[in-house]
Amino acid sequence: MIGWVDHFDYYGPITDVKILREPRFLLSAIIIGPSEEGFEHAIAAWSSFGTLEVVEGVYAYLMQMKRGLLTKKELAHKLIPLLQKATVADILALQRVLKLGAGFTTCDIGLVVLSHVPVVGATPPRRPSTVLLEKMGEESVVYVARNNEGSPVYDLETMCIMPMSEGEAPHPLYAAYLRGYKVVTEGIPGEGDLCVVHKRLGVRCRNLWQFPTTP
Repeated sequence: MIGWVDHFDYYGPITDVKILREPRFLLSAIIIGPSEEGFEHAIAAWSSFGTLEVVEGVYAYLMQMKRGLLTKKELAHKLIPLLQKATVADILALQRVLKLGAGFTTCDIGLVVLSHVPVVGATPPRRPSTVLLEKMGEESVVYVARNNEGSPVYDLETMCIMPMSEGEAPHPLYAAYLRGYKVVTEGIPGEGDLCVVHKRLGVRCRNLWQFPTTP
């Protein structure tokens, strides 16, 4: 299994990567490992709704990485100008495409994505000082920010798109980020590693949902 689709039209494991050719399933997928075939289907889906300059740029850069012509650090620098032109949907698709094509998301090259859905009358969360750019969507605000340098926390639930929230019960991954933890998605955590994992993936680690006050 390379991942799980969390959508009301299909809630289940990705047993056939052709499902990723459908945009709604691609954007709701939690990918845990690379798949060359899945990558090609995801690119086809993304091309049907995304900003073509962004899709084509990401595809070209990943091909350069596969040939050893581009490092992760260089990829991060090249992605930032593309993200200036991206929509919120592009950013959601990007994380899935990166994981399928290279085994990591932007978190692993130094860029986290923070997502906030405004609620009428509610106090919005504070804008982190690490924010590099902001994207306004129809229903949400998305920030691209620098990742931290602290201890790692594995994210196998949000695809490096952390929900921002204030109050007594923020999302544990966002709370960990605010405390200086580095969010990572590359690889599979071990039983002693801190993590946030979708319950259907069956990965065993120290889940922050169970230990929300872990320092």
